[in-house]
Amino acid sequence: MALLTWLDVERTFKRETDNFNTFRDGILSIRSYSDGTEIEYSTNLPAIVEWLREIFGHVYQAHELYGEVMLTIGDCGYPIQFIESTVTIQAKRHRYPLWQEQTYANGQITDYPRNFEAIPTISAFHSFKGGVGRTTSLMTYASALLSVENSEQTRILLVDADLEAPGISFWLDPQNKPTVSFVHFLEAMHYPPKDTDTSLDYFAAELRKSSLNIEGVNREVFVLPAALDLAEIMDMPVQPEHIARSLDNPWLLTDYLYELGKRLKVEKILIDLRAGLSELSSPLLFDPRIEHFFVTTVAPQSVIGMSEILKTINKFQRNINSTQYNQSKPSIILNFLTPLLRQSPDYAKALQDLNAAFPSPDCDEDGGDVLTPGIEFIEAEFDPSFMSVRSVRQALELLRGSSLYPYAAEWARAVKDQERPIVDTVLSQEQDDAVKLQQICERFQFAENNSSDEMLVTDPLRNLAKYFSSSLPNAISIGAKGAGKTFTYLQLCRKADWHSFLAQLGIEDPQVDNGTIFPLLRPSNLDGESLGIVQRTEESAKLSIGSNPDTSSGNLRELINTALRDSTTDWERLWVQALFLNFNNECSTLGEFNNWLATNNKSIVFVIDGIEDTFDSLDSDENQKNAVRALLQLPNQLNDISNRRIGLVAFVRADYINATIRQNVGQFISRFQAFQLVWSSETFLRLAYWICGKANIIGATPEDADKLSSAQLLSKLELLWGKKMGNNSSKEALTARWVFAALCDLNGRLQARDIVRFLKFASQNMSSTRGDTWKDRVLAPEAIRKSLADCSIEKVEEATSEVAALRKLQTLLGTLNSDVKKSPFSVESIPIPIDLLSSLRELGVIYEDTDQGNDAERFYLPEIYRTGLGFRSAIGGRPRIQALLKRNLGGMPF
Repeated sequence: MALLTWLDVERTFKRETDNFNTFRDGILSIRSYSDGTEIEYSTNLPAIVEWLREIFGHVYQAHELYGEVMLTIGDCGYPIQFIESTVTIQAKRHRYPLWQEQTYANGQITDYPRNFEAIPTISAFHSFKGGVGRTTSLMTYASALLSVENSEQTRILLVDADLEAPGISFWLDPQNKPTVSFVHFLEAMHYPPKDTDTSLDYFAAELRKSSLNIEGVNREVFVLPAALDLAEIMDMPVQPEHIARSLDNPWLLTDYLYELGKRLKVEKILIDLRAGLSELSSPLLFDPRIEHFFVTTVAPQSVIGMSEILKTINKFQRNINSTQYNQSKPSIILNFLTPLLRQSPDYAKALQDLNAAFPSPDCDEDGGDVLTPGIEFIEAEFDPSFMSVRSVRQALELLRGSSLYPYAAEWARAVKDQERPIVDTVLSQEQDDAVKLQQICERFQFAENNSSDEMLVTDPLRNLAKYFSSSLPNAISIGAKGAGKTFTYLQLCRKADWHSFLAQLGIEDPQVDNGTIFPLLRPSNLDGESLGIVQRTEESAKLSIGSNPDTSSGNLRELINTALRDSTTDWERLWVQALFLNFNNECSTLGEFNNWLATNNKSIVFVIDGIEDTFDSLDSDENQKNAVRALLQLPNQLNDISNRRIGLVAFVRADYINATIRQNVGQFISRFQAFQLVWSSETFLRLAYWICGKANIIGATPEDADKLSSAQLLSKLELLWGKKMGNNSSKEALTARWVFAALCDLNGRLQARDIVRFLKFASQNMSSTRGDTWKDRVLAPEAIRKSLADCSIEKVEEATSEVAALRKLQTLLGTLNSDVKKSPFSVESIPIPIDLLSSLRELGVIYEDTDQGNDAERFYLPEIYRTGLGFRSAIGGRPRIQALLKRNLGGMPF
């Protein structure tokens, strides 16, 4: 870096000495002036000279009694004088909460201020750029605080501390304009005529005269404007930084505002700070006792500036204690969003950069809590109607319609809860509840081991019932591994006929023949009770329809295995034959079989599962592809039959569809979209609640799982896992959101088995992590966090044994050094073949970030797979993962 003036030399010294706080051995002090620098030392001068050569390089020249740094402009020398001293102890230098001090600090701060013991609490709103909605955001939060239900009294103090471009100050009506201002306040505190207490009493008395009462006497707003007229700002001898340079207490400005709030008996002080890197704001910006809201848009210049602010504050708060950290955890209000902006690269880039600027302390080199951001994100839509606010009263009323208001209302309720005496809702026998939850999850995790006849009715199943309540079903139900295919297959077998299954799904008096369920193909891993159910259903169907005595279910397996050895097999004909193989060997076509059923007044519904077991080498065996492709065409042949007496429900994994349908795969999937076994954020809540009902905990009942609204489910599930991953007034992640993000892939796709698996491990981990801290919930945050790694490891072990693509990936990874196993990665570091990469993307194991260049590390593993595959999370990748999830989901749910 070029050294143009003596100030660049001083900056170099600041960077190398932690802003003149940490010196090399022998140096007592460094003082830089326009005509030279003085280095006071006690010993070891040769080592000091060598240090100067190290930091300045070739531009430092050493002479016999002094040194000099050659400046670029004019090639002139800037002298450095050495002053020997008999003192050996370095003088302690004060650290001030100012930008010019913190820019070069290394973060080794220990003299943080003490927390306030009682209300009022203080929140400040800041932005790097002006015009991003900072003041309207503050007023939205003020409006929410004044609107909290069941609140007997609310008093707030609004402070316009924007001493260059006041905002709230110009919204005051003449009758509510006080006789004092923030400029007056700074002057009276810095130069109190008598003492600070007398000055504070005076300001409190003056503000009481001009307060605003909102909807009655119990809601009162005090406003301290920046200035009474702009002339005060033009002539402003005392600024916030002057008070912050107190030798005794650099945090005096916050202390004075707190004392003013106490005199006014307010519960909350809201401060509108000057935008940018201004010392007008820094004393309040660095104070960890103040809750900070940073307002930005996704515009790159706004994000770059805000990221630098967050980095500096994060460095400053690095050594803060956990209590103060949780209190001072910043919030980012991402303002002026539109649907188009949410899909833009700027949106994801903004989330990534802001996350990276203030990482969570839980994130470490080996992974840590990748899903918890160090900052709280709040998103608000653009609304031009809020651009022309004219008064405080209008703002408080109008901003209740802001998209930011629901977040502000939630915050306001938490503020009010902090003011009330803490009364915990204590769950009785919470340890027993965890045990019951673990047991029920172990029972329901694997459908093939489950003998329950109850099921959660989700939209895909409800659609299946509604679509086929007047005709026999003819559908392909597509679902990822663990989505509930086998579970639904077993429910169909258990009910034995179509009417009984429709009744279970809530369809009364169906207008369709009652087809007998027949399991044509079953998974190979069924055993015990589940296998017995399928076999009994098969035998019952044969008795009902009339079986062919020369065949059994084993014959179909033999038929398929023989056909797989013959590359010329006509699979369409084979599948048609398979349908009547067990019933009538006289038939040769579907039409004939349908006529035979009609003649005997019979109807049949074939159900198929286990395609992946039967055809397990799809990627390498073209004959297997042909077999599955022909099976997927069966619905077309059934549609051609008049007065159809044959039904079909086939459960197929999504990657098998993409691997076998050669043309118009999107059209094929769209055709059966309504029956696709997908788990949304809403059904995620319903399944979690249903499991609680089956476990008989938190007062849940299985019957209510598909009746309650999402908001009601969220509220009731707080008894399971709490509202947040911390106490309810913290800025920790919302628990439901954290768990959903932990379990879904980076496209937001979720699997039912993972939800059950996760709850199993969380309840199991309670035996080692449960303390006395979390009496309001069954599952403690530490048990929930710990469960993600357990869940990932078990999921990968299970999936690798059943999914060929994962087995190939594991084989490849086994040949690589562990150092390259990090997310994100490039295809150069982990050379995955293109066809395998495509399969893994379809399965949700790998996500490709197409915003990145072809040679970049653009391939990510979702958390549900990362640990199980032995990958660590690169520090730079964590913010991007959080950004991708938010963008791909159109904003995080709940």
